[in-house]
Amino acid sequence: MRLEPALLSYAALACLALSSHRLRRDVAVGRLPTVATLRAFAVALLVLAAWRAIHAFGPYQGPVAFIGMVSMAGLPLVLLLSRWPRGALVTGLAAAAMALGTLIPA
Repeated sequence: MRLEPALLSYAALACLALSSHRLRRDVAVGRLPTVATLRAFAVALLVLAAWRAIHAFGPYQGPVAFIGMVSMAGLPLVLLLSRWPRGALVTGLAAAAMALGTLIPA
């Protein structure tokens, strides 16, 4: 089973979470991109995740797999954000790096 759509979805949801003002205040990282930049990056990651799911699972099962993987990615993110918000966002950065690393041909 391909996990790139789940990793990309986790990274996109982490970007969306970081675009909220409450989480930006709680994380207190020095230089953060603007809210519009984070939301645009999250949309790009979600589109890439949908494309990978449709490419990996086919045109009929791909959208269903994409929705399932977004749901599966949201659960650990919400649980991590409630306890360790900075760790959840670092994990999102690592998930994006791993997923984008698998997309680059060797």
